[in-house]
Amino acid sequence: MKTWIISTCAALLILSGTTACGKQEVVTQQSEKNVTELFTTSEPIVVHYGDGHTIQLDDRLMEELIIKKLKAMPYTKVSGPAEVGQNFTLEFSSDKTYYSTGYFVIAKKVYKVTDKELVSELSKYVIDVGRNSIPELLPGV
Repeated sequence: MKTWIISTCAALLILSGTTACGKQEVVTQQSEKNVTELFTTSEPIVVHYGDGHTIQLDDRLMEELIIKKLKAMPYTKVSGPAEVGQNFTLEFSSDKTYYSTGYFVIAKKVYKVTDKELVSELSKYVIDVGRNSIPELLPGV
């Protein structure tokens, strides 16, 4: 009898774990869809760098490339940032802000990029863009 109860409990735990994993996958897919659908056209972008410099991107191709990179990133919805400090923030004309640490706040909802390599690629690009007009930008980075 005890063996049957333990087996039944183990089976229920395994089944509930499988269901929870399936639900997380759906949430992640939904988050990715919500984030990428918010970019339909090129948007003006203001870059605020961690050392106090600010630039307004006025090159449509740069804006489109940044938005393309953001749309290609996988996201998951999180309750809030787990990290502080950043090299820059990207501020869009609407209620969207991307942080160089890989967090994206859209309409007060927080999303985290799950691919750190893509976060690094975008960070390098945005810092290089800033250094084209401000050579002394973010010394030591």
